[in-house]
Amino acid sequence: MPSKSAPSERGLLLWALPVTAVALVGAVVAGLFARNVYGDVAQRVEPTPESSAAPTPEGEPPGTGRVALSEGARRHPDAEAVQQLLQEHFDAINENKYYQWRNTVVRAKRINQPFEQWQQEYRSTDDGTVVIRRLVPGPEATMRVIMTFVSTQDPADAPKSLPAKCLRWRVVYRIVPTAEGLRLGQGLPDSSLPRRCAEN
Repeated sequence: MPSKSAPSERGLLLWALPVTAVALVGAVVAGLFARNVYGDVAQRVEPTPESSAAPTPEGEPPGTGRVALSEGARRHPDAEAVQQLLQEHFDAINENKYYQWRNTVVRAKRINQPFEQWQQEYRSTDDGTVVIRRLVPGPEATMRVIMTFVSTQDPADAPKSLPAKCLRWRVVYRIVPTAEGLRLGQGLPDSSLPRRCAEN
């Protein structure tokens, strides 16, 4: 004799199957959405290959002193402001103008690099072939600028791990909005990657 509870069990099973199916479909859709969203973010942060954003060095290293924008960076709404900031920053280094350099960085960076230390670090440095590759958003209204440049210096003034006369750099700088305008922020951990220039 069939149990009286059988119809109710069958009814429960029939109700549970559509709910489970809907839940599975929802999970798949959510997974695809998350992959697309986070995939887009990862793609935005990945640096543009150097081959897609010239210029190459002009003449002897370090090349031109003009700060250039890649095609991708040029589309950012703050591209021109960042380009101008970095032009002033690198001009100050190349022309040994500490007080001009101070006007391009945040207060904490000025405190950490007083005049004597700055002179010691940049006394023989000449930077060029500066290319802004990407501009991406950072936390708290900051930006990250991914860029490359060439530096020449006395090997004694180069990084201790790479004492070379000519270096090619790939760096990520923080750009911070302040009351005075955009400024370069404190350095990010492991944000500078130098390598020796190719030997001629």
